[in-house]
Amino acid sequence: MTFLRPAVLSAALALVAIAAHATPLTGVFAVTVSEGLTNGSGFDTTGGNPFSGNNSASATFTYTGGINFSNTAAQNGPGPAGDTNAAFGFSTSNVSGYSGSGTVTYGTQQVADYGSLSSFLLSSGSSSGFDYGSYYTFDLGTLAANTILTITHDDGISVYQGGNRVGSSASGATSVTTDTITLASGGDTMLRYARENGTPSVLQVSAVAATPEPSSLALLGTGLLGMAGMIRRRMTA
Repeated sequence: MTFLRPAVLSAALALVAIAAHATPLTGVFAVTVSEGLTNGSGFDTTGGNPFSGNNSASATFTYTGGINFSNTAAQNGPGPAGDTNAAFGFSTSNVSGYSGSGTVTYGTQQVADYGSLSSFLLSSGSSSGFDYGSYYTFDLGTLAANTILTITHDDGISVYQGGNRVGSSASGATSVTTDTITLASGGDTMLRYARENGTPSVLQVSAVAATPEPSSLALLGTGLLGMAGMIRRRMTA
């Protein structure tokens, strides 16, 4: 079967070239986050701010890097330790333009202080038992039509364009799961994420163009044609 090797190699290289475009989504993203008490109930990401009253906090900032957040520390109970924003993946090196205010108190413990970047990083994002949680919106920027988003998360996501939800959403508390959403049209794309019920806290996003580049298609076609030609010559020899 050695006569197939060049063609098989060409086709394999083409497939690798296409698959290589499925990369983690990396860039500069505008982020809004709010935190508040949930009183033992989960919340989904298809509505407005799930928190109300004075016992809540909010912030806006610019995040630079990949959307590849994961905190798999042991499940934390009520209190500021465990599922902190710093453990989730935010730091002074990847957050800029921070602006926030408000505190969140659970029982007798202050679990979040959004008054400064340093206190935000030390704040707990959520706790087991749905005592309090955080609600994020990431502006993913302008994405092209047919972009495929692969989103791994633990507590629910939804994707919006122009105020309209795109694809299905996973709402409320979940175990770590992966959703694939294809954008039917291009435009500014918003990702909403619910962080609740303590660890694990996971949000990982990859993007790939649904239509391969012409060069990749040409390479794949060349490989397949070469394979077919060699088979034909072998059969007629």
